[in-house]
Amino acid sequence: MQEQLPLSPAEFVKIRDGFIAFLKQPAGTPIELIIPKDVLDAMALAARRGRRRQQVLDVLRGISIVAVAVGAALAVFREPMAVGVAVLLASGVTFVWAHNKSKIRFEPEIDELVTEPNVVLQRNLRALEDYKHLIANGDIICDERLPDGTVKPLSQKARAAFLADHGSLFVLSRDQSLWQCTPHRPIPMSALWVRLGGRVAPVFVTSRTLLETPDRELFDKRINWLLSHADKAGSKAKGFREAIQIIVALRRPEFEGKTFEQKKEKLRDEGTADSRMEKIHAGIYPPFNGFLRNLPMHEFP
Repeated sequence: MQEQLPLSPAEFVKIRDGFIAFLKQPAGTPIELIIPKDVLDAMALAARRGRRRQQVLDVLRGISIVAVAVGAALAVFREPMAVGVAVLLASGVTFVWAHNKSKIRFEPEIDELVTEPNVVLQRNLRALEDYKHLIANGDIICDERLPDGTVKPLSQKARAAFLADHGSLFVLSRDQSLWQCTPHRPIPMSALWVRLGGRVAPVFVTSRTLLETPDRELFDKRINWLLSHADKAGSKAKGFREAIQIIVALRRPEFEGKTFEQKKEKLRDEGTADSRMEKIHAGIYPPFNGFLRNLPMHEFP
């Protein structure tokens, strides 16, 4: 029998268990069923390579600083001055190059990790990004449990590590040597526990799932909830509100029993673009899905 996660939103769970619950998966689900081992290995390998790369760049910057000082001294105290100036310029250029390179993220993007069509994996990786952002923003409470039993809430600076390069490994890996690959400091150093507060991944609510809400009363309740949040956002939610209007139109009583193509033909005559209706019907309309990420989805009806 699988271990059950705490049902109370006020209780804490381990950070990986929290991610599994965030995805609405059964308690005890292995992380490898959420994100396959080859993808986890690719993320770990990128982190190790990124750390070695960062170490090389740090050494180059250190050498460059020393060389700048040497070049300045040569330019002032030794003739010909051109030698010192050349050393000064070369070391300065090297420092700037290494500094700029250190700003480049090394963490693989979703499209680099998903090498063949896999909707579920893409969804889970997007949910991982949402999960990290909620922790970093403090919307999901995260505590560090030290070896002596002390419980310490993560500071705002430490939470920012979740958004740094390879920050996903704080959630996915128990190997703390991989946590060290994150260039941000400070980073958590002990076991992490989170309080979800009932939150679930926004990817589980799309325009498609809204369209397929079977109960009309629940559908109306959800639409009103979404519109109330859109009104608070003002002009920033323009595309989202337009998507809601199309969703409501597709659920008109007169369309009951009609196919999507029949509905689309009617709405096309009313001036609605085919491409927009198709994306909303498929659940992949960016303005709709993007706005959902800013909403407290744990309150969604």
